[in-house]
Amino acid sequence: KAWTECAKKLMEHDKAIAQAWKEEIDALLVFAGLFSAALTAFNVELYTALRPDPGVDLTNQILLQISAQLNGSSQPSTPISLQTADPPSSSSVYINALWFSALALSLSAASIAIIVRQW
Repeated sequence: KAWTECAKKLMEHDKAIAQAWKEEIDALLVFAGLFSAALTAFNVELYTALRPDPGVDLTNQILLQISAQLNGSSQPSTPISLQTADPPSSSSVYINALWFSALALSLSAASIAIIVRQW
């Protein structure tokens, strides 16, 4: 009889611990989801600093040539040159690497939490 009472107490204790862990994992999933969403917004915005849009300068040059042709100006036509953009600064690369690393870690934590939750 003493063993059954001890087993009941241990089962209740184990269920309470499992429930507490389940609630902590749920909270972790919510936090990881919100954190990943915020990081994604920053990543999308700052990723453009790594590679500026080369089409903007090309479009402006083409529009200038079209405008000159429509005005009938006798300016010598200069060939459109595809200028290479300046390489991104090292701080921009470093910051983007940190943002993407944080996003990868956050998504990894969420994935592990989902696996643990299903276990």
